Amino acid sequence: MRWHTTWAALVILVAASGLAQEAATPTKNPFTDDEAIIAICGGRQARMFALFGVPQELWAERGATEAKDEVFVGYGAFGFRVRDEVIRVSFFFSNWTGSIRGIRIGDSYAEVVKVLGDPPTTFKNKEGDVTAYGYEIKELGADFFANFKAGKVWRVEVSLK
Repeated sequence: MRWHTTWAALVILVAASGLAQEAATPTKNPFTDDEAIIAICGGRQARMFALFGVPQELWAERGATEAKDEVFVGYGAFGFRVRDEVIRVSFFFSNWTGSIRGIRIGDSYAEVVKVLGDPPTTFKNKEGDVTAYGYEIKELGADFFANFKAGKVWRVEVSLK
Protein backbone atom coordinates (compact mmCIF):
# COMPACT_ATOMS: atom_id res chain seq x y z
CA MET A 1 0.00 0.00 0.00
CA ARG A 2 2.82 2.40 0.85
CA TRP A 3 4.50 1.97 -2.51
CA HIS A 4 1.25 3.03 -4.25
CA THR A 5 1.31 6.32 -2.33
CA THR A 6 5.01 6.83 -3.03
CA TRP A 7 4.55 6.01 -6.71
CA ALA A 8 1.56 8.40 -7.03
CA ALA A 9 3.49 11.20 -5.32
CA LEU A 10 6.47 10.63 -7.64
CA VAL A 11 4.24 10.74 -10.76
CA ILE A 12 2.59 13.97 -9.60
CA LEU A 13 5.97 15.55 -8.85
CA VAL A 14 7.38 14.62 -12.28
CA ALA A 15 4.24 15.89 -14.05
CA ALA A 16 4.27 19.19 -12.14
CA SER A 17 7.98 19.63 -12.86
CA GLY A 18 7.37 19.07 -16.57
CA LEU A 19 4.54 21.60 -16.64
CA ALA A 20 6.65 24.20 -14.84
CA GLN A 21 9.56 23.66 -17.21
CA GLU A 22 7.25 23.92 -20.26
CA ALA A 23 5.73 27.16 -18.94
CA ALA A 24 9.15 28.68 -18.30
CA THR A 25 10.51 27.91 -21.77
CA PRO A 26 8.37 29.67 -24.39
CA THR A 27 8.84 28.79 -28.06
CA LYS A 28 9.40 32.45 -29.02
CA ASN A 29 11.37 35.09 -27.18
CA PRO A 30 8.43 37.09 -25.78
CA PHE A 31 10.67 39.79 -24.36
CA THR A 32 11.44 41.15 -27.84
CA ASP A 33 8.31 40.09 -29.75
CA ASP A 34 5.87 42.99 -29.92
CA GLU A 35 3.23 40.89 -31.70
CA ALA A 36 3.20 38.28 -28.89
CA ILE A 37 2.65 41.04 -26.34
CA ILE A 38 -0.11 42.59 -28.47
CA ALA A 39 -1.77 39.28 -29.34
CA ILE A 40 -2.09 38.18 -25.72
CA CYS A 41 -4.50 41.07 -25.13
CA GLY A 42 -7.87 39.38 -24.55
CA GLY A 43 -6.17 36.16 -23.43
CA ARG A 44 -6.14 34.52 -20.02
CA GLN A 45 -3.70 35.48 -17.28
CA ALA A 46 -2.48 31.87 -17.04
CA ARG A 47 -1.14 32.18 -20.59
CA MET A 48 0.60 35.46 -19.66
CA PHE A 49 2.38 33.80 -16.73
CA ALA A 50 3.30 30.80 -18.90
CA LEU A 51 4.85 33.05 -21.57
CA PHE A 52 6.47 35.73 -19.45
CA GLY A 53 7.00 34.14 -16.04
CA VAL A 54 7.07 35.94 -12.71
CA PRO A 55 6.42 39.69 -13.07
CA GLN A 56 8.78 42.37 -11.77
CA GLU A 57 5.84 44.47 -10.54
CA LEU A 58 2.32 43.66 -9.43
CA TRP A 59 -0.30 45.92 -7.86
CA ALA A 60 -4.06 46.50 -7.71
CA GLU A 61 -5.66 49.45 -9.47
CA ARG A 62 -9.03 50.66 -8.24
CA GLY A 63 -11.71 51.17 -10.87
CA ALA A 64 -14.76 53.42 -10.77
CA THR A 65 -16.64 50.43 -9.32
CA GLU A 66 -15.51 47.18 -7.71
CA ALA A 67 -16.34 45.36 -10.96
CA LYS A 68 -13.81 47.60 -12.75
CA ASP A 69 -10.88 46.88 -10.38
CA GLU A 70 -7.80 45.65 -12.23
CA VAL A 71 -4.33 44.31 -11.50
CA PHE A 72 -1.24 45.78 -13.15
CA VAL A 73 1.43 43.21 -14.05
CA GLY A 74 4.79 44.68 -15.07
CA TYR A 75 7.69 43.04 -16.87
CA GLY A 76 10.04 46.03 -17.12
CA ALA A 77 9.72 47.35 -20.68
CA PHE A 78 6.16 46.05 -21.06
CA GLY A 79 3.19 45.21 -18.89
CA PHE A 80 -0.46 44.28 -18.72
CA ARG A 81 -3.68 45.22 -16.98
CA VAL A 82 -5.77 42.20 -15.94
CA ARG A 83 -9.40 42.03 -14.81
CA ASP A 84 -11.35 38.81 -14.15
CA GLU A 85 -8.29 36.77 -15.23
CA VAL A 86 -8.39 38.33 -18.73
CA ILE A 87 -5.68 40.63 -20.10
CA ARG A 88 -7.48 43.88 -20.93
CA VAL A 89 -4.51 46.12 -21.83
CA SER A 90 -0.96 45.53 -23.08
CA PHE A 91 1.63 48.30 -22.59
CA PHE A 92 5.03 49.12 -24.07
CA PHE A 93 6.97 51.59 -21.92
CA SER A 94 9.73 54.11 -22.67
CA ASN A 95 12.48 51.52 -22.10
CA TRP A 96 11.13 49.19 -24.86
CA THR A 97 13.91 49.03 -27.46
CA GLY A 98 12.19 47.21 -30.32
CA SER A 99 9.55 48.37 -32.72
CA ILE A 100 5.83 48.09 -32.04
CA ARG A 101 3.92 47.42 -35.24
CA GLY A 102 6.61 49.36 -37.07
CA ILE A 103 6.84 52.40 -34.78
CA ARG A 104 9.34 52.99 -31.99
CA ILE A 105 9.41 54.74 -28.66
CA GLY A 106 10.75 58.22 -29.43
CA ASP A 107 9.14 58.49 -32.89
CA SER A 108 7.56 61.82 -33.86
CA TYR A 109 3.98 62.41 -34.97
CA ALA A 110 5.11 62.34 -38.60
CA GLU A 111 7.02 59.07 -38.19
CA VAL A 112 3.96 57.39 -36.65
CA VAL A 113 1.69 58.63 -39.45
CA LYS A 114 4.22 57.48 -42.07
CA VAL A 115 4.06 53.90 -40.71
CA LEU A 116 0.48 53.58 -39.43
CA GLY A 117 -1.32 56.14 -41.59
CA ASP A 118 -3.50 59.03 -40.52
CA PRO A 119 -4.98 58.27 -37.11
CA PRO A 120 -8.75 57.75 -36.98
CA THR A 121 -8.70 59.36 -33.51
CA THR A 122 -6.48 62.12 -32.13
CA PHE A 123 -6.45 62.99 -28.43
CA LYS A 124 -5.41 66.41 -27.13
CA ASN A 125 -4.93 67.91 -23.68
CA LYS A 126 -6.66 71.10 -22.54
CA GLU A 127 -3.81 73.18 -24.01
CA GLY A 128 -4.43 71.64 -27.44
CA ASP A 129 -1.27 69.49 -27.54
CA VAL A 130 -1.64 66.06 -29.14
CA THR A 131 -1.33 63.39 -26.42
CA ALA A 132 -2.21 60.26 -28.42
CA TYR A 133 -3.14 58.82 -31.80
CA GLY A 134 -5.69 56.00 -31.75
CA TYR A 135 -5.94 53.17 -34.27
CA GLU A 136 -8.12 50.06 -34.41
CA ILE A 137 -6.84 46.46 -34.41
CA LYS A 138 -9.95 44.79 -35.84
CA GLU A 139 -8.70 41.19 -35.57
CA LEU A 140 -8.29 41.60 -31.78
CA GLY A 141 -11.30 43.82 -31.15
CA ALA A 142 -8.85 46.30 -29.62
CA ASP A 143 -7.57 49.84 -29.94
CA PHE A 144 -3.90 50.76 -30.43
CA PHE A 145 -2.70 54.03 -28.91
CA ALA A 146 0.59 55.81 -29.55
CA ASN A 147 0.94 58.14 -26.54
CA PHE A 148 3.00 61.33 -26.94
CA LYS A 149 4.97 63.61 -24.62
CA ALA A 150 6.66 66.66 -26.13
CA GLY A 151 5.84 65.38 -29.64
CA LYS A 152 7.50 61.97 -29.21
CA VAL A 153 6.05 58.51 -28.52
CA TRP A 154 6.69 57.66 -24.86
CA ARG A 155 4.26 54.73 -24.42
CA VAL A 156 2.14 52.44 -26.58
CA GLU A 157 -0.92 50.61 -25.35
CA VAL A 158 -3.33 48.08 -26.80
CA SER A 159 -6.72 48.04 -25.10
CA LEU A 160 -9.71 45.75 -25.57
CA LYS A 161 -12.85 47.55 -26.62
